[in-house]
Amino acid sequence: MAISFFKKTALLILILCCSIGSGYAQSPQATFDSANDKLKAGQYQQAIALYKNLESQNTVSGALFLNLGICYQRIDSLGRAKYYFLKASRFEETQDQAKQALNFVEGQFSRQSAVLPKLPWDIATDWLRNNIGATNLLLIGIILLNLGILVFIIRWFVSWYPNYLKYGGYAITGLAIIVMCGSLYTRYVSTRYSTAVMVKKKIPVVEKPQKNSSLVSQAFEGYTFTVDNYKSKSHPGWAYVRMSNGLYGWIPNDEIMIL
Repeated sequence: MAISFFKKTALLILILCCSIGSGYAQSPQATFDSANDKLKAGQYQQAIALYKNLESQNTVSGALFLNLGICYQRIDSLGRAKYYFLKASRFEETQDQAKQALNFVEGQFSRQSAVLPKLPWDIATDWLRNNIGATNLLLIGIILLNLGILVFIIRWFVSWYPNYLKYGGYAITGLAIIVMCGSLYTRYVSTRYSTAVMVKKKIPVVEKPQKNSSLVSQAFEGYTFTVDNYKSKSHPGWAYVRMSNGLYGWIPNDEIMIL
């Protein structure tokens, strides 16, 4: 009887502790609302801390990134503001607001980088990656491939327009192969390359991943880079980047934020 009494008492204490703990644990929505209140009150550092806490828990949204960008813009950390506005622009619900904010922030940078136009296949790959995705593209290719095979099978059982069915099957199968190859290339590009934003005021881009290496160019806050993730892996702490003006070089990881 005594053992049973102690078990029941321990269980009640455990339930009570859990109840108290859950009372103190703030829900993500409550944290987000609290951060919004801090933002409205002009307490930007406190708001950033709360938003970053949600980001670390992977409780993210377009509104979260948009508000983080606003906070950083208000404390004049324009590189970080640009980074979060770019992230917010990937969400449909905040896309328009984020683009307006990006236009405003771009006009605030003291230095502007020369920008080379993207090649047509780079534009196409970016569009596929951002609007369809490599996985969905592969699924479309598989569906088309099965449809092409189905057309060939139908041709064996019907005698209507055999040549049309034959060439139609070839065309659909060929299109399926092209789409699947596009999916593989899009996945490769998404894995190997990332976009990064310069968040420090000024930093040299150098030829080798060494602080005393020869200078390639100077980078300033707000500059965007394309990071080669594969080459960067061989030198921890450094990122191999392509600047928007077409130059290549190395830059310390802590000077940039990678999308």
